[in-house]
Amino acid sequence: MTDFDRPLNKRGIRDAPKVGSAIEQAGISFDTVLCSAARRARQTLSLISQGITIDENIIEYRPDLYGASSHHLLSCIAEQPDTASSIALVGHNPGMEDLANSLADEVVGAMSTCNVVQIEFDCDSWSDLSSVSGKVALIIRPRGL
Repeated sequence: MTDFDRPLNKRGIRDAPKVGSAIEQAGISFDTVLCSAARRARQTLSLISQGITIDENIIEYRPDLYGASSHHLLSCIAEQPDTASSIALVGHNPGMEDLANSLADEVVGAMSTCNVVQIEFDCDSWSDLSSVSGKVALIIRPRGL
């Protein structure tokens, strides 16, 4: 089996629904969800959806997010329409962790399976992200739930 086809581990299966509930309790919703097409990322999103309602029509499964660098992830966000006010990324490390730490106004630190970081930006366009720093609004770590 390739890494792309590897399933989510037991910890991720246990934690993802709890994380979905924590996202729901925090009042977070999404206009767009960009999800790696890798099996474990799709499983993570499916299990998170047990705790929060996510409209299937806003999900885009993208093979290019598998193993993507923070630079590529940033370019994927920058190409989103400005009508989307909240974008979620479901992906893999080290790209996700690098992206969060580069965009945030504080050190986010290590991100393991099912960690969530919400970063808020004061800008008019997603294409402006490379020139602004975002404020960390929320960090969800499954071990804290």
